[in-house]
Amino acid sequence: MRHSPLGAWPPSTCHGSGAVDFLALPPDPRVGQGTGDMAAVAQQMERHAEWIGQCLGRPELAPLDSDDLAELAALLREERYPAGKTIFQSGDAPARVGVVRSGVIALARDLNGRRVVLHTLRPGDALGDIGVILRLPAPYDGVALEDTLVLTVDSVEFHRLLEQRPRLALRWLGSLSGRVIGYQARLTEVLAGDIEAQIASVLIHRAVQGVVHLNQAHLAELIGASRSSVNRVLRQLEDQNLIRLRYSHVEILDEAALGLAAGQD
Repeated sequence: MRHSPLGAWPPSTCHGSGAVDFLALPPDPRVGQGTGDMAAVAQQMERHAEWIGQCLGRPELAPLDSDDLAELAALLREERYPAGKTIFQSGDAPARVGVVRSGVIALARDLNGRRVVLHTLRPGDALGDIGVILRLPAPYDGVALEDTLVLTVDSVEFHRLLEQRPRLALRWLGSLSGRVIGYQARLTEVLAGDIEAQIASVLIHRAVQGVVHLNQAHLAELIGASRSSVNRVLRQLEDQNLIRLRYSHVEILDEAALGLAAGQD
């Protein structure tokens, strides 16, 4: 069973594929806390840094040492967003770089009068770096589909980290390379063919242990179709015993047959 849209590129051990270009965030909530609270926050940031060390890019190609992790931990900040919260909007100026720690973020924009999801970010996926490096505004909106936690670093400190920590820079390069492959897979989904082929392709690419955690509304936004059309095709696939529909997720029963529906050889 395929678990990632990255093809031969190994999926993140943290359920992510890498991606995106932007993040604008509110003031640091730690300001004004007492000494004891700050010590607890520091310990939590250390744990977050260790997690990033295992989840970002390809850990086996550029392992981070204790000094890399300590410097990263000192700069991290937690940013929490409830489900449905708009994290940033198209045209916003870049401010910070982050990694999704938990939850899901949809990257969406309105095209021809319809809301279309261009990509989704999950734990282990990076965001904000391309916009910060190239000084480009966000080309789409970022919306939390679930309660979401993002670990972020100030843009200036991010540049310094890449300059002074070559292992971290190499790791981030691996993340960037992985997301390029991810975008290629996303393009394959969009160009898969008719609506049945597109839905089948999305389901295969986003399955984790045979389960796709997307509701029908989000699936419709991913392929730019109406919810009623998506529901009709899903019911047809279920009638063919290729999938089983469940609340807010889809179970894949026959990946080989679903791949044929997606136009895969």
